[in-house]
Amino acid sequence: MAERDGDRTREAILDAAESLFARLGFDGTSIQQIGDAAGVARSTPAYFFGSKEALYEAVLARVVNRAQEAMARAYAEGDGGRSPEEAVESYVGAFLDFIGREHNFVRLIQREALGDGSRVAEFFGRPVDDALAALTPAAEIAGLSPQQLVLDLVALCWYPFAHEHTLLPALGMNPRDPSFLEAQKRHLGALVQALADSRERGGTK
Repeated sequence: MAERDGDRTREAILDAAESLFARLGFDGTSIQQIGDAAGVARSTPAYFFGSKEALYEAVLARVVNRAQEAMARAYAEGDGGRSPEEAVESYVGAFLDFIGREHNFVRLIQREALGDGSRVAEFFGRPVDDALAALTPAAEIAGLSPQQLVLDLVALCWYPFAHEHTLLPALGMNPRDPSFLEAQKRHLGALVQALADSRERGGTK
C-alpha cells in the first residue's frame, strides 16, 4: 500500500510539474508551486526527485517517452508488407495526432528550443533512430537522405502547432481542428508522393 501511495504521489508531482513547466517555464516555476499544485508539502517534490533540475529532467524524459510510445505503436501497426508511402502516412498521422493532443509536449519542447543548450536533446536519440529506420525506404524513393526527410516531415508537422497563436489565427486556421489535421496528413503525404513521382520521371537527380 505504501509503495502504491508513493507511486501516486510521484505521478501527481510529475503531472503538476509538467503543467507548470509547460505554462511558466523552468525559471518561472518554483518547487512551492509544484507542491501546491500536486497537493503535497513543499518538501515532497525534493524528497522524490532531489532538486528542481532533476524533476524537470524527469518531466522532459516522460513527455518524450510518451511521444516515442505513440510513434512505436504506429510503426508496429504497419509492420509487414507496408509500402514506403504507407510508412510516411503512418508516421505523419501518428505524429500529428500526438502533438495535436499533447499541448504540454509542444510547449516544453518549444521552450527548450529557445535556449542556448537543451536538456532534451539526449532524450531524442531513440525516437529519431526509429523514425530514420521507418522512413529510409521512402527517402530513397524520393531521392533524399533519411535525415532530411525526417527533418522535413517533423518541421511541416510541428510548425502549425508552434504558431497556433501567431500565424495560424491570421490564416483562419486552427491546428487542433480535426479537419485541419486530416487535411495536413493528406497534404504531407501528397508532397512526399510528388517528390517520388518527380524522381521517377527524372526530375530529381
